[in-house]
Amino acid sequence: MCNHSGSRLEDGALHGMAHAAWSRRQFVKGLALAGAGVAVGVGGTSVYASAPNALLRALAGNESDRILVLIQLSGGNDGLNTVIPFSNDLYHQARPQLRITESQVVPVTADLGLHPSLAPFEALLGDGKMNIIQNVGYASPELSHFMSTDVWLSGKDANALENTGWSGRFLEGVYPDYHEVGADGPVGLQIGGSTPLLFQGTHSNLGVTFPNLSLLDRLTSTGTLYDEDDVPDTPFGAEASFVRRVSNDSFVYAASIKDAHVEGSNMVSYPGSGLGRDLATVARLIRGNLGSKIYHVTMGGFDTHANQLGTHSTLLRWLGDAVNAFVADLGSDGLLDRVCGVTFSEFGRRIAQNGSSGTDHGTSAPMFVFGGHMTGEILGSAPDLGTVDDTGNMVAETDFRSVYGGVLRDWLGMQQGEVDALFDGAYPAMSMFDSSVATNVAGHGTGGRDALPGSFRVTSVYPNPMQSHARVALELDAAGPVRISLVDMLGRTVAALAGPMVLQTGSHRIPVQRPGNVAQGAYILRVEYAGRSTAVPITVR
Repeated sequence: MCNHSGSRLEDGALHGMAHAAWSRRQFVKGLALAGAGVAVGVGGTSVYASAPNALLRALAGNESDRILVLIQLSGGNDGLNTVIPFSNDLYHQARPQLRITESQVVPVTADLGLHPSLAPFEALLGDGKMNIIQNVGYASPELSHFMSTDVWLSGKDANALENTGWSGRFLEGVYPDYHEVGADGPVGLQIGGSTPLLFQGTHSNLGVTFPNLSLLDRLTSTGTLYDEDDVPDTPFGAEASFVRRVSNDSFVYAASIKDAHVEGSNMVSYPGSGLGRDLATVARLIRGNLGSKIYHVTMGGFDTHANQLGTHSTLLRWLGDAVNAFVADLGSDGLLDRVCGVTFSEFGRRIAQNGSSGTDHGTSAPMFVFGGHMTGEILGSAPDLGTVDDTGNMVAETDFRSVYGGVLRDWLGMQQGEVDALFDGAYPAMSMFDSSVATNVAGHGTGGRDALPGSFRVTSVYPNPMQSHARVALELDAAGPVRISLVDMLGRTVAALAGPMVLQTGSHRIPVQRPGNVAQGAYILRVEYAGRSTAVPITVR
């Protein structure tokens, strides 16, 4: 039977405060243990708000208002029918009924196409507002929803899981005394799903959970979460009234969320799907200057074991239309320049279709990263359907922590060493942003960035996959030293390919050769320039 359970922290977080048998003493104790965050309500769509941290306050210049939006595709999205290798015969042979043909796809390269329901993403990619990262997963993958979701939310390997989330450790690590600092509003907001593990720190859960959007609507219209008087005239009702009153009193962000919702607005119409409504709410709160730095929304239904074609098509249409509306909304008045969005799913699906016209749990899948400062690239190689693991599943080329690491380093301003410590390993942080978003390599502390001469951009690496040689094309806006090296997926330098050498302002094409002792596989091409670095996934064949 398929395991549909979510994070191990959900039951206590979501159901504890709603349990009518709690005593006053137990309830107040629960609030104390929760610190600055309180979980309220019962299942359904959730909103999670976390406390502010020094890093996000300290970021210099326009970085102080940068926002991260995470979209979780819960259930395991079928990556092969999302970004489709339509020219690969192995794909068509494995999926005689489920395949998307060349005439159906929205082509983005000579060999790859988007599912037709994701047609809006073609324009976002072409306009430099989206990157596609192929074949993302992790080593020794888990095929349980429960376990793999915890891996993605915690940022830890399956054999080293703990009850903390990568975002919770991030917030807690850079601002350990947040309990003693006042807050004008929440830094993080979760809408949809019930995954407080994401914001769970080592000492407490750094957030507040709303069970559904109707509760959020009630808060923004009345300023309170619950009607304290709408209870039965019984001892049970008196207890429930007490629980509601303490919940209302303890939710310190009510006024700021209500004010932001009133002040904010949407500039475009959104689709009526759940994700559309969630992203419309996020955009409205952003425009209302809520001040949240991390938003997390969830879209379920991707566990397509049977009759996949129609269901998956509908889900991807909801995703494509909602993200497209969100980008258009925030782009209408320049707010998109403050936003980076990332999609993720706990795993992909198997290469071959099953006997129920669906697909079973697999491993890797693509991620979409979007916003106002993307490079408009397809990063990484399409999955190698001829090279599979012991279970017959695809082998991931890029670890998901490399994607998270690039966002944390380049978007939210963490030092590379801090990113490595956060994930218990040196996963090469992927560069996804245009040249206006500097890589945070120099400088000290969470907000410091030394003034570095000029900027640079790697415009292409060709051919990729590389057999004997490749050319690295880059642009410099000032002269400076350049070094190119080959790094494995654990962050270890395996070969120096070029430099150090001083290059002048302008465009350059640097030839590199594959060292004879480098085995086939997935690597990172690291390009360093004047104290900065960028990483490009590359396959050696």
